[in-house]
Amino acid sequence: MKESQNKIPSYREELLNAPHKSAESSFQKIADSFEDDLLELDGFPESYFEFVIELLSRSEFYSKPGLWNFMLVLGTERHKMLPRHYAALANTIVGNYASFLDGDLCLAVCDFIARNYTTAEAAQLFNRLLEQEKEKPQELHGFVNEGRKILELEDARRLKGAHLRA
Repeated sequence: MKESQNKIPSYREELLNAPHKSAESSFQKIADSFEDDLLELDGFPESYFEFVIELLSRSEFYSKPGLWNFMLVLGTERHKMLPRHYAALANTIVGNYASFLDGDLCLAVCDFIARNYTTAEAAQLFNRLLEQEKEKPQELHGFVNEGRKILELEDARRLKGAHLRA
């Protein structure tokens, strides 16, 4: 476990040094390695979770294309996350969403919220994000509504699954 945790500094350095034009492939490569690490580890190590929070909190990371890959990893590894992780992630997203200027990241964040929070939590988060989205450039409008559509579909799927089990 300690060996894997020592990878975080090299992940951070590689992403910080990635030129903007090749950042997408760097983020994808590091996210894949990050996910491979998590598959070998028990739970979701704090150093790994804190790294994701750092990625979503620092403009040196979220201003580059490709960070959305880490949202996919979180979705895949959601069963390893604890309630406090979800709370910290929600606070980080709300605190930084206004600065996210990459459409893929905005969509990935809203998709993650729709699929991984309760309906009430997701609705509350979407209300807060919508206010921020209104202040963004026009081409970055609509992602919260896409998240709401995904939430509706997820709710319908869960409801249908509950009826089938009953």
